[in-house]
Amino acid sequence: MDDIITWLTKYSPPIVFLLVIGAIFIYLVKLITEKTISNEFDKHKKVFELDLEKRSNFEEKILMDRYLMIRELQTKIGIVLTNLKRVKNGTKLEGFIVNNDIVPLTEVFESLAVNKYLITDKFHRIFWEQSQIALQFANETNEAKMKELGDNYLNLVDELYKEMNEMFELDKIKWRK
Repeated sequence: MDDIITWLTKYSPPIVFLLVIGAIFIYLVKLITEKTISNEFDKHKKVFELDLEKRSNFEEKILMDRYLMIRELQTKIGIVLTNLKRVKNGTKLEGFIVNNDIVPLTEVFESLAVNKYLITDKFHRIFWEQSQIALQFANETNEAKMKELGDNYLNLVDELYKEMNEMFELDKIKWRK
């Protein structure tokens, strides 16, 4: 305001009017530019947030699918080994072994092939080795060798639990108080 009064004392009213119009124009251009930049920034920010949210949802889905597949594979292999022990002890299990094929173990191999990238190379290796142990156990007749295979399997189970805790941080999940 003081600038306008100073201009009126130095310049003629038409020039002061032009200076005021110019100042208003500059102020409006500044305001419009700031608003446009702010709107563009907000637009890009929203797109970025949506992309992050989509990615986060995708990663959450993959982690959940991975966790469920790992649990399923471990359960199936454990059941196969339990049933192999039953068969070796004389129990008849219908449909477990068909034409020298351990049906549920074949399903494990199929799942491993289809889900290799979902479960990652670490887990794929562990389950592959466990499945190979199950095959060796099925064909083994030596008690000492079967015990060794059992110990190897248990070592792989321990490795599996370690890897699961590393990937999913299961040991950090606690009930809130």
